[in-house]
Amino acid sequence: MTRSKRMQPVVRVAEMREQAAAKELGNAQRYLQEQEDRLSELQGYQAEYARNFHTLGSKGISAARFQELQRFMASLNQAIEQQQQAVQNAVRACAQKKQLWQQAHGKSKSLDKVVEHYCEQEQYEQGQREQKAADEMAQHGLRARLGNDDE
Repeated sequence: MTRSKRMQPVVRVAEMREQAAAKELGNAQRYLQEQEDRLSELQGYQAEYARNFHTLGSKGISAARFQELQRFMASLNQAIEQQQQAVQNAVRACAQKKQLWQQAHGKSKSLDKVVEHYCEQEQYEQGQREQKAADEMAQHGLRARLGNDDE
C-alpha cells in the first residue's frame, strides 16, 4: 500500500475534525447573534420607557407611579448589564471556536499537501520504473536482434 493511501484515514479524521470545528463555530456565531439581538431589544425597551418616563414626568405623575417606573427602569438597566455580559461571553466563545477551527483547518490543509506530495512522488517513481522497464525491454530486444544478426 502506498504512503498516500495509508494517509487517507488520517486525512479523513482531520477533515471530520475541521467540519466539527466549523459547525461549532457556526453555532457560536448564531448564539452571539441571538445575544446581540436580545441586547438590542432590551436597549430599545429602555429607550422607549425613558421617553415614556420623561413624557409622564412632564405631565405629572403620582409618587407611587414614579417609584414603580424607577424600579422598572433599574431592573431593565440590570437586565441590560447582564445581557452585555452575555454578549461579551459569546464574543469570547466565538473567538475561541474560530481559533479552534483555524487550527483544524490548518492541520487538514497541511495533511492534504503531504498527501499531494506523496502522490507526486509516487507518480514520479512509477514513471521511473516504467521507463526502466521500457529501457530494459528495448535493450533486450536490441540484444536479441544483434544476437540474430551474428547467426
